[in-house]
This record gives sequence, structure tokens and C-alpha cells, in this order.
Amino acid sequence: MNIVERVNLLRKLMKDREIDAYIIPSSDPHQSEYVPEHWKSRTFISGFTGSAGTVVVTKDKAGLWTDGRYYIQAEKQLEGSGIKLFKAAQLDVPSFTDWIMDELSDGQCVGFDGRLLSTAKVREMKESFDKKNIKINKKYDFIDEIWKD
Repeated sequence: MNIVERVNLLRKLMKDREIDAYIIPSSDPHQSEYVPEHWKSRTFISGFTGSAGTVVVTKDKAGLWTDGRYYIQAEKQLEGSGIKLFKAAQLDVPSFTDWIMDELSDGQCVGFDGRLLSTAKVREMKESFDKKNIKINKKYDFIDEIWKD
């Protein structure tokens, strides 16, 4: 199964469970940067193998946010995937939270595996999303449903 097929399966799960944007970080439940194979969800869904980055998928767009260590690598690994590279820390590049705020409408829902984001990050997102009445659903590990091997 290629990256486009994986993202399409993710979008089907999102639609079925009324999730309008889904966040896939690089971390594991211990907030490690270098994670065991089981927790390489971001790599599985995007093909990007760098140690740091976050993918966000909506019904018709997808983006990867990573830092300057990985810009060239990410450009090559994302080629043909339909996932746009967002060069974190560059001028005029929104954070993934700001991008979600721009992409979603009042009352829509952001989902993620609640084990993979820190409490501080979830609070920060909630504070931003509350301004636009965007809901958070942290109960789905969609990658586990797609990644069979």
C-alpha cells in the first residue's frame, strides 16, 4: 500500500467518525523523539523518516511540519504523496495549529491519538480551537486500524 492509499484510508476513517482534521505526531506515549517501530505512525502515513515532524490530514489537504534539519529530506520523501511540506520556523509558515484553525470551520472536529500529545500541547490547542468552537476528539488511533503489519 502506498502513501496516497494510506492517506485515503485515513480519510475514510475520519469521515466515518466525523473527524475533520487528524494530527499524527512523531512521538510515542513517553514523548520520545526517537521512537520504537510500533510508534512510527507519522512515518507510516507520510513516508517521511526524519525524527521530528507532525502530519495533519483533512478531507482534501495534508501537510507535514518539520524543522530545518529535514527540509531537503522531506521534500524528496513527500514527492508524489500529496502531502505539502511546511518548513517550520520560517517566516509566513503557520504552525500546524494555526493551519487547522484556517482550514476548519466553526463546530468542526480535530482528532488524534490522545496518548501521543503532551497535556501542555493539548491545552494549548484547546485554547486556540475554543476561539472557533473547534472540538477535540482524542480517542482514535486511526493509524493502528490502517497499519496491519
